[in-house]
Amino acid sequence: MSADLPRPGHSRVSRRLAFVVVSVVFANYLANAFLYVLDAGATPGPVAGSLACLVTIGYLQLGVFSRPGTDLTSRRAHLALGVLAVLVFAPVPFFPTAWAGMPGFLAGSTLLVLRGRARWVVFVLVAAANPLSKTWIDAPGGVLAYYLVSTLTAGLAVYGLSRLPTLVDRLETTRSELADLAVARERLAFARDLEDLLGQGLTTIIQQTRIVGESSTTRIIGIARETLAGVRAVASSYRDPPPAAPVPVLFPRQLLTAVVIGYCVMATLLASFDLRVMAVCAVSCAILATLVLRTEIRPVALAGIALCVVVPQLATGNPFAGGVPGFAAGAALLVLPRRAGWAAFGVVVASQGVVHAVAGNPLTDVTWGMIAATNHGLVLYALTRLWSMVIALQQAREELAAAAVTGERLRFARDLHDLLGYSLSAITLKTELAHRLSPGQARQELAEVRDIARQALADVRSVALSYRELSFDEELASARALLAVAGVDVRVDADEVPTEVEVTLATVLREGVTNLLRHSKAEHCEIELSTSGRLVALDIVNDGVPAVARKSGDGSGIGNLTTRVRALGGDLHAGRTPEHTYRLRAEIPLPRQSISMTAQPQL
Repeated sequence: MSADLPRPGHSRVSRRLAFVVVSVVFANYLANAFLYVLDAGATPGPVAGSLACLVTIGYLQLGVFSRPGTDLTSRRAHLALGVLAVLVFAPVPFFPTAWAGMPGFLAGSTLLVLRGRARWVVFVLVAAANPLSKTWIDAPGGVLAYYLVSTLTAGLAVYGLSRLPTLVDRLETTRSELADLAVARERLAFARDLEDLLGQGLTTIIQQTRIVGESSTTRIIGIARETLAGVRAVASSYRDPPPAAPVPVLFPRQLLTAVVIGYCVMATLLASFDLRVMAVCAVSCAILATLVLRTEIRPVALAGIALCVVVPQLATGNPFAGGVPGFAAGAALLVLPRRAGWAAFGVVVASQGVVHAVAGNPLTDVTWGMIAATNHGLVLYALTRLWSMVIALQQAREELAAAAVTGERLRFARDLHDLLGYSLSAITLKTELAHRLSPGQARQELAEVRDIARQALADVRSVALSYRELSFDEELASARALLAVAGVDVRVDADEVPTEVEVTLATVLREGVTNLLRHSKAEHCEIELSTSGRLVALDIVNDGVPAVARKSGDGSGIGNLTTRVRALGGDLHAGRTPEHTYRLRAEIPLPRQSISMTAQPQL
């Protein structure tokens, strides 16, 4: 599987790919069922009714269960699951065999909607209900087993295909959190290092400067040298890149394995009408499963997969001996360049129609052979390729976080060197001089050392405090970088930030950008900070309006921001605008001192 990091725009490609694959696979399931309804010779009334049921099933799968952002724990989702159950089982008495593929939708959707162990119990019960509902038609045992395995496999495929778009979308909308948390942790760690390393040492130096004598100057020199060495060591350590974080496996490979094995068992059961064909098919499926479940399918494996499909079909003259021909189509998409891969995919699908036609099978079998090859190929391609995209996106998030932390560490190192390196060197030199002077002259030098140490200690506390508070300029730079990585075009127009409201506005900016990345599909964003008379206002406007506009009091993040802003006498609003954009606006009145400093001269 490729580990290449995605270029900008890969996120949108992965979402489009997920939607197209899910739509085609589900449409093929539904079309196959409708073809069998027509083949059963039903009258126009039942045909129209079955079509309405199939269209509704398709809507529920694509519009509810597979749609990113849907709250699958809501009453609406549970109601949709109940409606789906009726649509899956109510038509069975009228179309017992034509409707045999529909329980897979219900099985997969139960895994999406229900929680805990109950979902797996219901999943198995739905799968078992499919063959049990066919016992009254005297179906052979092999056919009933096929219905059971096909429902289990289709359910896992539906679950996997429905989860992948949501998973990709979730990674996209939360991509800023890791970088923010990593930088915050690094800032706090640096603040602790400053106080632990320098606070006590500088305080001791200040105390020792009040004592004139050889022992005190010797101790001051030792403390200053030790502290300076510590500063250089810490600064050097912060210039080193942070350790790489492990990339978690976000989507279990066991799902792909289960689906592949399920397809192989289904193919073997389909060939059970002839033991010789069944034996050949079983061998072919075993080799196919081994090849497609490799860590990465290479051209040699693709050739082996193609041979496992073609040779058994030609040797037996039976299309069912070739195992799962769709694996050759899916492997071609994974191995070959895009155009060549899709061309090979089409050739494999068409060849299955030809093989069934040459074998003298009816039109429904010819169509089924092409639909099955299409679905099996797309499912293999989707569960392999989209999974690799998800892992690549996660790697990109890790690199983004590492880059942000590296920038912070370099800034820490500069602050240590610029603010404290000179002070500690001066303390050491002046104390060495005092050590050689008379007591009167030494007292004067130590007084200067005391002043330098006090200023250095104030610098330490100031720097440590600054890393515990948010800076609007730094948050603005971080917002620019994160939005640029997300492919969002940013326009910034910001006046100077009054110190008294800087932390609150920086917090509003951080939360606003986080919400933008989390809840919208924005392509453009405007950040404007303006000061007018007695009021400073921050506006964050984007064109990715959420599906449901949230009020300013909704959600813990916006609620906390509203409390912060109102504590300063201001107000915060969030919602749609008449221009069909989404605006977060914070307005804070300026204290009198800030007003006098920022007011423009009047004639």
